[in-house]
Amino acid sequence: MKESSKGFWAAIIAYTLWGVFPVYWKFLKHVNSFEVVFHRIFWSFLFLNIVLFFGKRLKYTFLLLRNLKTLGYFLLSSMMIGINWFLYIWAVNTNKILDTSLGYYMAPIFNVLFARLLLNERMSKGRVIAFFFVLCGIGNMMLGLSYFPWVSIVLASTFSYYGFLRKKGALGSIEGLYVETFIMGIPSFLYLTYLMAIGKGAFGNLDIKTDMLLILSGPATAIPLLAFATAARRLRFITLGIIQYTAPTIAFLIGVFVYKESFSFKHLITFLFIWLAIGIYMIDSYFLIYNNHKS
Repeated sequence: MKESSKGFWAAIIAYTLWGVFPVYWKFLKHVNSFEVVFHRIFWSFLFLNIVLFFGKRLKYTFLLLRNLKTLGYFLLSSMMIGINWFLYIWAVNTNKILDTSLGYYMAPIFNVLFARLLLNERMSKGRVIAFFFVLCGIGNMMLGLSYFPWVSIVLASTFSYYGFLRKKGALGSIEGLYVETFIMGIPSFLYLTYLMAIGKGAFGNLDIKTDMLLILSGPATAIPLLAFATAARRLRFITLGIIQYTAPTIAFLIGVFVYKESFSFKHLITFLFIWLAIGIYMIDSYFLIYNNHKS
């Protein structure tokens, strides 16, 4: 199989798994969202230890952390991804899957905004127009539905800022997640130990299905990331950028057709604004990359 084909199928696997994540977290609806997130962190850390150990990258990862500036970026990125994970799981289990889908549709366009605000990068006309349509979508929800989509905005902004910090952190996706789970792992372990000590934790107190789902939340977090890392090394940025919309599209379909979340004509207008923004963003990205190659 050609390298590009391997990358394509790895990307499809990664984004499909991310897209169906709501179904996984729905199975843990009976467990407090904080506890689910702490289990996700703890079991991800253990699983990634195994992956990096057998990949002979564990020592290398720790050597890079001698740089205090790099460590500082990962302290911040840990906070961002922790907030993002908690809000995502909470939203899924409070029937807000469509809000999560909307948030991850908006995330790439929020990336452009952060690049402008934090790096002073110039926004092309196409991206300014795309951001305008995002604002139209948000405005439609506020005026048409009397509802401020704060879940979508917080998910988009934390994920975008997380991506910005990870670029500055100078570690690969797997190594970076390992460092983040290592940083968050200590408070997670202490909290889970406390819950077990007072007999209020879900783990070991409910049923074997719940225990297994909590344990497997680690591999469920790491496996799509491993697939994504494979794809990122083999695919062009524009191709990966197009495939990334697989995840929120699957989540959107699951929210509407599987869990029957409310989806009125006014909701459709908001999503049409966002989809139009994405279309403009993708076309603009293509021409920017094409022009850079020509020059």
